[in-house]
Amino acid sequence: MRTTRIDIEGTNGTATIRRVGRCIEITGHRLVKAIETKDGRTSLVTEPFVVHADAWETFANDQAARTLQQHLDGCRGTNGDVAEYRRTIAIFED
Repeated sequence: MRTTRIDIEGTNGTATIRRVGRCIEITGHRLVKAIETKDGRTSLVTEPFVVHADAWETFANDQAARTLQQHLDGCRGTNGDVAEYRRTIAIFED
């Protein structure tokens, strides 16, 4: 079995993690703000992001996990929050 892609969702956005050669590429969208219109509808303003990690340099992927957690959760998390994202990135490491 080979995992080629994982889609994850946080309270503030979504992301796709995939491996491209030696690079682990994380692309997604995060919520910037929600605008309420006069008729009661809500319009979401999102912003794309890209985070790169290295499949061979596993110790450097902690920063990628912290960045991903902050984008998807909308705030800086604790080590326990980041650990969940770190485990997901580790699936694509060598």
